[in-house]
Amino acid sequence: MNYEHTASAAMKRLLILSLILFLLLPHAHALEMLSGKEVSIDSPIDDDVFAAGGTVTINAPVASVVVAGGDVNINAPVSGDVFVAGGDISVNSDIKGKIVAAGGDIDLRCAARNAVIAGSDINIQSTTLISRDAVIAGGTVLNSGRITGNLTVRAEEFQNTGTAGSVDFERTEGLQGLEELMIKMMNVLYVLTTIGFLILGIIILKLFPTQFLMVEAEVRGAPLRNTAVGFTLIIVSVIVIFLLALTLICLPVALILGMLFSIALILSSLFVAFAIGRKISDLFKVKSSDIVIFVIGFVILSLLFRIPYAGVLIAIVAISLGFGALIYTVHRNWQSITT
Repeated sequence: MNYEHTASAAMKRLLILSLILFLLLPHAHALEMLSGKEVSIDSPIDDDVFAAGGTVTINAPVASVVVAGGDVNINAPVSGDVFVAGGDISVNSDIKGKIVAAGGDIDLRCAARNAVIAGSDINIQSTTLISRDAVIAGGTVLNSGRITGNLTVRAEEFQNTGTAGSVDFERTEGLQGLEELMIKMMNVLYVLTTIGFLILGIIILKLFPTQFLMVEAEVRGAPLRNTAVGFTLIIVSVIVIFLLALTLICLPVALILGMLFSIALILSSLFVAFAIGRKISDLFKVKSSDIVIFVIGFVILSLLFRIPYAGVLIAIVAISLGFGALIYTVHRNWQSITT
């Protein structure tokens, strides 16, 4: 198969698509960063806000907010998400997105889509409406509000005078149940992410079969060399992108390179999964479609990632191997890509 002859058009489309995605990414916008002993937002900010201080008070609408402070008071609407950590936290205005809060005394008088709350004393007032789910861990939890979906509580004391679609309460000593709850949530997130990567791999294999096979052949051709080169290039790329991001003039270049670098890392393990599937298929002399071969390899690699301790090392090797193979493939076909 003449890989070089057929690579050009698809590689160009992939590069163009990457640039378009970069232009559409929301993180390209500016951020509003505030800090001081007392921080007060009294004028609307149609942007993402990062604030840190002894006392942080939001009295005007903002797009989204990340706050760290001793005392935090949110008294104006937030059109996005709220992430807050502090001593005493009081949320007195509606949030269109989710709220994630960790602190001492937490008082909610607001509406939000989802809520994840951890604190010593948590009080959900009667004016609070959580339109989906709420996960709460603390010492004392009082719910007088309305949760449309599931209310999950791990606390020493729980009093529920409000309403919820369903209630899952377990008595714990302080925040002991938070770790168990977070582990369960991370497991669910891992499963969903794994399914997403599987679907992504199948889509790319269907859209760019020739290019996928090119990189997979490189993975199997020189695994030790590609792993070593890939690991080295990953470290060098991170350093270069970081240094470019420090200068305002080179910041756009750093963002573009960072996006392309992230895409390459995401794709790297997919090529290795296909190579594993191919190896298994050849070993048992089973003839099957490329999609089935990829799925077999993907399942095996995903299970290897789940091995305690060793899974981290396996993931590093797989990503390094795939990244190195991808770089070698692009390098060898660079002339056909750029002409």
